[in-house]
Amino acid sequence: MVKLSTMLIDDEPLALKLLNSMLAEYPDIEVVAQCRSPKEAVKKIQFRPPDLLFLDIHMPVLSGFDVVKKLQADVLPMIVFVTAYDKYALQAFDLHAVDYILKPIDPDRLSLAVERARQRYQVKDVASGKSILLNALATINDGAQQQTYNFEFDGISGNPNKLVIRDGAHTDLVQFDDIDWIDAAGDYMCIHVGPKTHVMRSTMKELAGKLPANKFSRIHRSTIVNVTKVQGFESLARGESLLLLPNNVSLKVSRNFREVTKKITA
Repeated sequence: MVKLSTMLIDDEPLALKLLNSMLAEYPDIEVVAQCRSPKEAVKKIQFRPPDLLFLDIHMPVLSGFDVVKKLQADVLPMIVFVTAYDKYALQAFDLHAVDYILKPIDPDRLSLAVERARQRYQVKDVASGKSILLNALATINDGAQQQTYNFEFDGISGNPNKLVIRDGAHTDLVQFDDIDWIDAAGDYMCIHVGPKTHVMRSTMKELAGKLPANKFSRIHRSTIVNVTKVQGFESLARGESLLLLPNNVSLKVSRNFREVTKKITA
């Protein structure tokens, strides 16, 4: 029997305990970690991604949506959001086929979420769903008429060393040198600058062509890293490796891009 390695993230200890006990009824679900801190969870997922993630949306400091934005799309687990009722979120999830369960957790709904995860795993449909999740966030923003996730098309400013990123009424001018890494998810780009993640509408091809080639390199199908930010790396099996960046970030380098480690150490 193939077991799905599973991580639970919720800031409420009783909620974690209940969900863990309910999942114990499924012999092919193996809970490998439980996290109350979203920051701790991001670090663990970056280092060793599970197959499946049950992720609470409403948490302090970092929300479930923030956790998704910080994760490398190429290694994003299957995600089931756990949430209290929010009509805008649920409408967006239904529209974009994002799986969720409501609190208090209904056993039948949990069973359905587990079965969907099994099916996706069996057909190898476990590639990044980050673009789907970001589309859901944009839909939530439209319905709630909030600005938190109002992503607009952005690009290079008049200064060729800066990136213009608009978030509602606010505009950030991000220096290329300050960018740690970039994550592509469909028509969205997640720009990671220190502890903050900006989201902009663009394609990887559009953005990659404007980045300084001597500083930025692709390390995975959808991941670009600022090589000057790399502090070290660890070798993994099958020719892969992990790059270690500031803020406890680790990024997987696929074997197709392993030559980047030579560029970093040159």
